[in-house]
Amino acid sequence: MHKTKYFGVRIEEQFYNIIDKVAQEDDLDKTSAIKMLIKEGWNELRLKKALEKYREGLVSVDKAAEIAGLTISEMMREIAYHGIKSEETLEEYRKGIQILTTK
Repeated sequence: MHKTKYFGVRIEEQFYNIIDKVAQEDDLDKTSAIKMLIKEGWNELRLKKALEKYREGLVSVDKAAEIAGLTISEMMREIAYHGIKSEETLEEYRKGIQILTTK
């Protein structure tokens, strides 16, 4: 059984309306709509941060994937989709693949 905690919060009307619209469109109660919105927003934020760190050369593809909660191949697709060019050399890429396949 999942542990739950009560979290009362006051929000602006525009956010309440978003929650209400999502609940109606997806045939959910408002609590489920809020949970879904939080989860989706969290996933999007993690991906955004991972892409930013990768673009700046602060993390490798595998670390970016870990930050985003994706597989390496999923992260590589996201990187390509967002048009981010890699600074990694072909030799560095091959070495990384070799390390991954020997684990």
